[in-house]
Amino acid sequence: MTMNQMRVAEVQFHTWDRSYFFDPAGFDLKLGDRVIVDTSLGQDVGKVIGFGEVAPHELDTALQPVKRLPSMADFEKMKRQAESKADVLQHARQHARQLDLPMKVIDVSFSFDDSRLVFAFTSSTRVDFRELVRLLSAQFQKQIRLQQIGSRDVVAEMGGIGPCGRETCCSTWLKDLGNVSADLVPLQQLEHRGSDRLSGLCGRLKCCLAYESEGYRMCGARMPEVGTFMNTKTHGTCEVISRNILTHVVTLKKADGTREDVPLGCDKVGCNGCSADKGCCSKKS
Repeated sequence: MTMNQMRVAEVQFHTWDRSYFFDPAGFDLKLGDRVIVDTSLGQDVGKVIGFGEVAPHELDTALQPVKRLPSMADFEKMKRQAESKADVLQHARQHARQLDLPMKVIDVSFSFDDSRLVFAFTSSTRVDFRELVRLLSAQFQKQIRLQQIGSRDVVAEMGGIGPCGRETCCSTWLKDLGNVSADLVPLQQLEHRGSDRLSGLCGRLKCCLAYESEGYRMCGARMPEVGTFMNTKTHGTCEVISRNILTHVVTLKKADGTREDVPLGCDKVGCNGCSADKGCCSKKS
């Protein structure tokens, strides 16, 4: 640890919720440890999922310290809560169906002090769940919170086997799903694959599309864009009508209308595969 830096612990209370940072307060914490902390909603127990360093002056407010590690009695309490989870979920789903709410209750989390239940649900529309909260509060005599999560979070919580044959990344090691946008599809020239082959178990674009995106951007930046013109040694000026970023091959349309696939850097390309900023390519007028 560098001078004037303090160690911080990254703690997550639910797999479908964001993580928070706490002061380890002298405890020798390891990844996967359970810790009891004070939060704005009361005392709770979370899982250590990472560590970091920060300068105290970079913090807007002082970090809450880890209060203590769970005792055997605490673990027994959490075990009893986990054993009642299926029954609690069943009642919540039953109430949601009776109220004809357009939602699917996915998971429930118990607060450590047993005063609060947090239900995670998915829905494709806005849901007025005030009556559901009233029914659940009356039945369980606890504070009730409902949190809407996305389809990616559902797979991260429940897990599964992806099209690659391995466990889904989001349920095993991928903490930050990031922004997987449709722009990654044309960038990697995958439009021909179709939406079904580009979608994961969650029905959204596969997270792994982001893994090689930076490589595609770097390689594509060294190639002429479609619609530009290239000066070649053997065919004169030709229009670039397509390109293969992985193989570094461009398809040229010659003056006579014929086409030819040419690897950048071969003898036929006089610019030796350089990009437009070196003057060998010109934008189509």
